[in-house]
Amino acid sequence: MPQTWLLVLCELLIFLYTFAKARMLRVPLEVQRKPASQLSQSFLATQSLQLMLDNRDNVEYYGRIAMGTPPQLFRVIFDTGSANTWLPSSNCPDSNIACQQHSRYKAHKSKSYVKNGRNFSLAYGNGHVSGYLSQDTLRIADVVVPDLIFGETLSHHQATFIPTSFDGIVGLGFRQIAWKNSTPFLELFCQQHLVKRCLFSVYLRRMAGELYGGEITFGGIDHSRYKGALDYVPLSKVGYWQFVMSGVSVGNKKIDGRVNAILDTGTSLVLMPRRIFEQLQQAIGATIKNKTYIVSCHWDYLQDVQFHIGDRKYALTAADYVVSLETANETICASGFVPIESDFWVLGDIFLTRVYSVYDVEAERIGFAEAVQDED
Repeated sequence: MPQTWLLVLCELLIFLYTFAKARMLRVPLEVQRKPASQLSQSFLATQSLQLMLDNRDNVEYYGRIAMGTPPQLFRVIFDTGSANTWLPSSNCPDSNIACQQHSRYKAHKSKSYVKNGRNFSLAYGNGHVSGYLSQDTLRIADVVVPDLIFGETLSHHQATFIPTSFDGIVGLGFRQIAWKNSTPFLELFCQQHLVKRCLFSVYLRRMAGELYGGEITFGGIDHSRYKGALDYVPLSKVGYWQFVMSGVSVGNKKIDGRVNAILDTGTSLVLMPRRIFEQLQQAIGATIKNKTYIVSCHWDYLQDVQFHIGDRKYALTAADYVVSLETANETICASGFVPIESDFWVLGDIFLTRVYSVYDVEAERIGFAEAVQDED
């Protein structure tokens, strides 16, 4: 299984074109749709970062970190679907445009750099990166995490990573899926006793306007970000943030029974087993045109999709899962459900914008609650 299913939305859009200490550390997340040249540099002055959200295609939720001494700044996805950390290397060749167009780590300028040298390669849902391992000090806001083994990438899959606004990945998974003989970021972070509790929580926003894309809170839970009480489910396997859903339904129609699922902030959409893909598409009201499932861009008649987790159901409405693509001649709409050749679900950002999620490392469990849809 790939380390994460990153930016699956890109793959879907291509598919459519063929048819036509005791404290909390809070890291603001951004959703970026503007060109890199228009990015705010406010991080140099403050850790409160705001960029415009675009409801049409919110696919990148990322925050800021620094690596090395003195600090070198990077934009990264905090990825619950992987455990490894990587950044573009200053040694990547000029021919690799995807690497050259992003901020690159300069080992020779860091006093805390330690050579490792092992080669690595990571495959994603629709791309890959490769390079070699190094060790240095990572900083999030005023928190220092020394001796992190991370990847310096020399090669990026061009089609996938050229258009991205983020530079790299910080994996928030467990040691079981990390590189051998390495301690991943989350474990190192907790070993420093920088927070009272070894957990983190995620709040993502899918809103128009000049707003935060959300936040990740290390060591605590922001009770203002969800409704009711948290409902916890145990991990079914330690490695990914994996648990068992009791079912998936559309209206009164059962789509899937007990099945494993993974929460993945590094995936834009929802990935599902191919065995029930057609059944779900038909249930929500999709139709086939030129061998492709499409939905109406007018959402009134489309059905909600219910995810049965613990003692509750969490619904995705058409406003959450419909993805639109504007071509020269028309606007094409499809659902944000993508079939994969695996018997589990991957719940990405379009699910996580509806659910406040808590990732409890020590108790090996995940907490769920309905997220507050902030209109501010």
